[in-house]
Amino acid sequence: MEYLVHRWDTFQFFLSPDELKQILSAYHLVIFNAHVPADYVESPLEEYIAVYNKLYELLLSGEKILWEQNHSLFLHRGITSDLSNCRYGHLHTYMEKQYKRADFFEPVTGISPKALAVNIDEDGGLHCSSSCSYAFYPEGYMGTELQYPKMIQYKYGDDYEALRSTKELRSRQDFEELKHAIKRISRPLTIKTDHAERRLNIRVSDEVRYRLNGCYTFRLKGIRVK
Repeated sequence: MEYLVHRWDTFQFFLSPDELKQILSAYHLVIFNAHVPADYVESPLEEYIAVYNKLYELLLSGEKILWEQNHSLFLHRGITSDLSNCRYGHLHTYMEKQYKRADFFEPVTGISPKALAVNIDEDGGLHCSSSCSYAFYPEGYMGTELQYPKMIQYKYGDDYEALRSTKELRSRQDFEELKHAIKRISRPLTIKTDHAERRLNIRVSDEVRYRLNGCYTFRLKGIRVK
């Protein structure tokens, strides 16, 4: 089914691999941003968590994350409780192999890596932004973001219907329930320097919070987790 989406609801967080695995264990993971082999159905949770764990440990080891070496660790997936919503079609041939593309009835909740840019000005002010791309600032990797569209337009004949809210879509509940589950085991991250303090719109679990002081960017800029 063809549709267009407009604007996004987002939710940023940082959990340990075991915590994230527990949250996602009730759902299916699917690829929706690239074509997939003709026999594809879903992606194993264990595979996703294994890659997530490598990036997580790399960040908390204090090493600088380099895009050229570590780009394969930045995975995108879709999350759904209803695999029947995730139909694939548009069969095509690429490099002599058969592939298909997502043709979902409703959007799924996206999960992707997120970066945080932090800077300290000459007056000691602490400035933070999560709008930077992790592809350009991989050393600023700071957890994960959920995304779900605010508005949708389904195709109607040769055109598209008027924009409407996604609040009544069944798949919207996955996004809301995931947020609630994450909120139960996390709280907003607060960082500080000797002269400034910022409360961020990133929720982190206690397990992650206690290790973040060792990450490359925070050490480089003299930032501490409160």
